[in-house]
Parts: sequence; structure tokens; C-alpha cells
Amino acid sequence: MRALTHTIRPTSKRMVGKILEFIRRHDRFLCSGHIRSDGDALGAQLALNFLLRKMGKRSHVVCDHGAMEELRFLPGADKVGADPSALRPPYTAVFTCDSGSWQRLERISAALDREAITVVNIDHHASNERFGDINWIDSSYSSTGEMIWTLAKASGVKLDRAIAMNCYTAIVTDTGRFSFSNTTIETHLNAAECMRVGVRPADVTRLLFRQKSPGHWKMAACLIRDMKMSEDGRVAWISITPALVREAGFEPAETQDFMDILKSIKGVDVAILFRPQDGRVKVSWRTDPGIDGIALASQWGGGGHPRASGASIEGSMEDVERLVIQQTLDLLRDGGGAA
Repeated sequence: MRALTHTIRPTSKRMVGKILEFIRRHDRFLCSGHIRSDGDALGAQLALNFLLRKMGKRSHVVCDHGAMEELRFLPGADKVGADPSALRPPYTAVFTCDSGSWQRLERISAALDREAITVVNIDHHASNERFGDINWIDSSYSSTGEMIWTLAKASGVKLDRAIAMNCYTAIVTDTGRFSFSNTTIETHLNAAECMRVGVRPADVTRLLFRQKSPGHWKMAACLIRDMKMSEDGRVAWISITPALVREAGFEPAETQDFMDILKSIKGVDVAILFRPQDGRVKVSWRTDPGIDGIALASQWGGGGHPRASGASIEGSMEDVERLVIQQTLDLLRDGGGAA
């Protein structure tokens, strides 16, 4: 097998060395990520946990709501803690993966004594609040999982399929199967390296994208039926309401498939998904080049990427929908934010 390359992007070389040195000097780590961790967040946490253990450290993974059902095929997912009862303090440090703020860990961060631990914040979102004691934030990476793969290669440990499978899944989900603008030459090379360590893309594709339940597609049909569009056809949006969940008999954990449906419509520059969550409305945007998704989300304290962003907004579904659609149309009229 060809040796894996160990080139580190200049923007991250110092931080990779700093984090590896920190790991070598300490023990007892927690790996966590944002609530209801998606493929990138969970894949990054699991890959990092395997890496830490290979480096002789004590480590485990706990994230609010644990491993979502569609991601339980990932190596190590069966050991992920789902609430604060799974925590085993004291910890030397908490690694946060793919989380824009400390609060995004929800019940996990609330249960930890922030003053008693070091927080190592690893994320590829430019809007990250840099809340860690150590912050490795690099938006040139496609995913946090790709960053962990870079860290693992630089660590000197023998990489295996468990680390590679988690990193590859993180990459493939956050690049939209290598179709989004965050996909780079380095992304493809890193994915190829994961394959050399035993990942089979056909298996990942089947497990991620070809195991959808009938309820998933019934929900998709309901959303297409109820989809709304602006008069000029540039903005399309859907709302996952409690009534729709009852009708479909299905409550989705992941919504990327539904956003992809909207973005596949000719002429749609911005796709928006609304979903009530914990007394607020979660809003997700997907935008075409030239339209700044961060500018859309930041007005409500949200963030993400120029092409994919989100925010949690207080208010009724009707009021939030009206405000967000108007804001989006205003941004388009002003030129899109030029992102």
C-alpha cells in the first residue's frame, strides 16, 4: 500500500502541532459535538476518539441525543453517550467538533464545569465563536472530519479503517457527495487515502443514502406537495411542522435530502427549511455562489458557511417564515452579499 501523504495546509500547520503536543502531555479526554450530531460532527468525534485511544489516552464520546439512527453503522457509534449521565469526569480536556459555540453542545456543555477543563475547539465553520482555550478553525477544509484526518496523519499512529470510515463519512456528507463548492482537490485526495485504509465508497453510499424508510419518502412527498416559492422563482422553502410529521408518521433526524430537492429545481438560488425545535424555529439556508448564507443567518445569531447556514429563531412558525423570506428577498435585491 502506498504511504499516506502528510502534507498539512499552511493555515493549519501550527495548530496541528499544538494540538498533538497538548494531547501527548495530557490524558482523560471527552469528545463531543453539537446536539443531534450529523455525519460530519459525529464522524469527527468518533475518529478523534479512536485516534486518542491509539495514542494511549483515555477518551470517550458523549453528545446530546447520541448517535442518530442513520449513523449507527459508524465504527464506535454504539458506544456514544446520549446525555449527561454518560459523562465520566474529571476530564483534562473536552474536544468539541463541528460546533460553532459552547452552547451548541446543549445538555453536555451545561453539565460540565467550564472553568475546570481545557476546551479544544475544532471546526471548519468561519462563523465559529472561537470559544475554546485552543481553537483550530479553518474554513478551507470541507468538513471537520477532514481536519481530524489531517490530525491523524500527522500523529504518527497507524491509521485503520475505523478512523478512515468515520472521516470519510464526515467528508462525503458535508460535501454533498463531493458536489458542493467546499470540495477541493485536497478533499478528494484525503478521501482516496481513506479508501487505501479500507473504506469502500459503495458501502458508505448504501448505508447513508440507500436505506431510507418508507416514512422518509412519504415525508418528502408531503414536503414537495406543500413547497412554496417566491414569485420570481429564486427562493423555495418547506416547513416540517408537527402536523406534517403526524401525517407522514415520520420525524426526520437529517434534512439534507429535502434541501437537495429544493436546490435541484431550476432557477432556485436559495432553499430554506423551517422546523420547530425546543420552542423555537430552526432555519436552514442553502445558497448558490454569490449569495452569502452567513449574512442571512447572522442577523439571528446563526452562522455556518456562505453556501450552507442556519439559525434558531424565537417566534411562531408563521412569523419566522414571513421574516426570513422577506430578509432573503431583500438580500437578493441588494445583490446577495457577494459571498
